[in-house]
Amino acid sequence: MDAKNQILDVAIIGGGPAGSTAATYLTRMGYSVTVLEKEKFPREHVGESLLPFCYEVFEELGVLEEMKKRFVRKPGVRFVGTDGETQNTWCFGHVIKDPSALSFHVIRAEFDDLLLKNSAKNGATVHEEMRVKKVTHDTPDDIAQIEAVDAAGEAHTFQARFVIDASGQQTFMARQNKWKSSIEDLDRVALSTHWTGAEFVDSLSEGLLQIVYLGGEKKGWIWVIPVSDQRLSIGVVLNNSYVKEQRKKLEGDGADSWREALYRQELFSSPFLAKILANAEIAQPLMLNGNYSYYSQKKYGKNFAMIGDAASFLDPIFASGVYLAMNSGRMIAKAIDQKLSASEASEALTIDVAYQKIEGAYVLMDKLIRLFYDPDAINFAQLGHAFQVFDSKLKFAYSLTYYLIAGDFSTITTNTFTCWTGCGIPRSSKLTNAFI
Repeated sequence: MDAKNQILDVAIIGGGPAGSTAATYLTRMGYSVTVLEKEKFPREHVGESLLPFCYEVFEELGVLEEMKKRFVRKPGVRFVGTDGETQNTWCFGHVIKDPSALSFHVIRAEFDDLLLKNSAKNGATVHEEMRVKKVTHDTPDDIAQIEAVDAAGEAHTFQARFVIDASGQQTFMARQNKWKSSIEDLDRVALSTHWTGAEFVDSLSEGLLQIVYLGGEKKGWIWVIPVSDQRLSIGVVLNNSYVKEQRKKLEGDGADSWREALYRQELFSSPFLAKILANAEIAQPLMLNGNYSYYSQKKYGKNFAMIGDAASFLDPIFASGVYLAMNSGRMIAKAIDQKLSASEASEALTIDVAYQKIEGAYVLMDKLIRLFYDPDAINFAQLGHAFQVFDSKLKFAYSLTYYLIAGDFSTITTNTFTCWTGCGIPRSSKLTNAFI
């Protein structure tokens, strides 16, 4: 197949949440859209805990009811201190008074496959196992050229009026054009896998995401996500300098796999994890993601745009990645519609405005992430108890923090709230149906 003689409206590199979301919106607007995905779906991926502000996008995409059938509901997040006892629960229902207060935990292989199939259902042409090798965007006629290779090694050429790079942490166009820069002071390593046979304590049976603090030089944390009533996704995030030190030590001690040894070492150093994993087993291969905080110095141009992780990735601590990816896909799809159908003056303004909003969300998240990692600033496991003795102005700030944790990066609300310690979910409720 050679699509060189056909000029597409939009070609999208990557079929993850950002790419599939943009594809669905654009095909509904009447554009010819082709998605080029290098892997065969379903495939494993990290990032299984979603924010309430994804809910509206799910409704607009038409996948909400299917998600309710398939995935665990998430009422909030519980931060656990290094001692395993100090805890504070942030329940979205205290500030969000509609059904979106119950977000989702998903198995990413299933979730991403659902979104990609939905884009095809809505009219996008999807090519899986199609690896993009080169994008030429600065052509005389502004028609981008995309060179790709399929699973059999056959070369293909695509042409498009506009290219969206939604390649995720592959960051295709940023790497190709040498626009990618690391965020050195957010240099972290994440190790993760799934476990079965764990003890589902009350907070896990409620569906709460658990964030467990790790102290000292680790500058890290552990996530615990109940992706089903029998399976936990557990990852540990550590400062890269600490990982390098521990690798040297573990290899010197003769560890068969320093990665698994480090992963287990950090998990079982937490009293909370040691308790719930006492009789548990690892259910799938361990994944490692290193030095993952970065940004692209240039994110869009006359006939291309980067969305989601292809443009920037900060840190998974507040589970914001999927929402930022899907919402940027939605916003840029609408901006592209203006570009391809309106005058040159208005098109530039629309894309500029869209990226100003997207960048604003990332700047806000950057500030929140740095507060989390600053040992002298905010400890979210203790914050709720502290606010109980503070005045109403600080309680207002507490309510704003709730909205940020829920994914509202643009709205400032004037509601005031008191402090809570739980989500009020019946202890007898089962994880798979407690929130439906």
